[in-house]
Amino acid sequence: MHLIEYRNHFYKELNEVYPLTEIQIFLKRLIQSYFEWEPTFIALHPDYFLNQSETAKLDHALLALKKNKPIQYILNEAFFMGHSFYVDESVLIPRPETEELVSWMLSDFSLSKDKLKVLDIGTGSGCIPIALAKENPNLNITAIDVSPSAIEVAKKNAIRHKSDVHFLQRDIITLSNWEQSLDVIVSNPPYIKLEEKTEMLSNVLDYEPHLALFTPEDDSLFFYKKITAFAEINLKTKGVLYFEINPKCEEALKKMISSYSFKDIVVGNDIFGKKRMLKATKK
Repeated sequence: MHLIEYRNHFYKELNEVYPLTEIQIFLKRLIQSYFEWEPTFIALHPDYFLNQSETAKLDHALLALKKNKPIQYILNEAFFMGHSFYVDESVLIPRPETEELVSWMLSDFSLSKDKLKVLDIGTGSGCIPIALAKENPNLNITAIDVSPSAIEVAKKNAIRHKSDVHFLQRDIITLSNWEQSLDVIVSNPPYIKLEEKTEMLSNVLDYEPHLALFTPEDDSLFFYKKITAFAEINLKTKGVLYFEINPKCEEALKKMISSYSFKDIVVGNDIFGKKRMLKATKK
């Protein structure tokens, strides 16, 4: 089949599932990732004849897309802060909102001359600590996750980016003490109740890891409570706690955190004006 014919076939097969602009992006990403062709290749070489191997690769991706599988999992690649990260179905796909949290942290750290000790809780792909380390080498960062598969993905990304982040498998539910006092704790924890499954899109619900999405109890603040209690013990005085948050939980979360030894609780908006991140300083 000629490339232009396959493009038309690709568009037709997906036009009831995705908008055209998204389908166009999918095909450009696939040919660039699979064949190292520039996005203009189709326009410049419409009569290129796809061989059997090339067609099979594209057909496999097309079938997965029809089943709503995220293209990041198909290609095992997601972008975060302008960097390419390996991802698979054992980790969440990095989100733009999390980039804003990292940017906020980097702005806060920019004037610090100290080598801050940072802990990322629930690291997933490792995108938060690796992005922090790439932008600010003066940070001493450790990251933990309960999932051994997630830790393997994070380590793979650390090697890809030559990043000096220490990854450990730990469970914040049972973790109480850290070996050294910390300057910064950051987390984007699970905060979705099981009852909210019916409100979720299939591309998230069917493919992204439930361990990283849902709270084990019917409490959106479950992990926030665990992490705040941990931070109470292990953060230094004037240490800072950063969270990515569920906008629905803002007031309850601020109330819970203020019941511990934290002050100056600040909530930040994302680019859509949603309350999406929070920082609190330990007294």
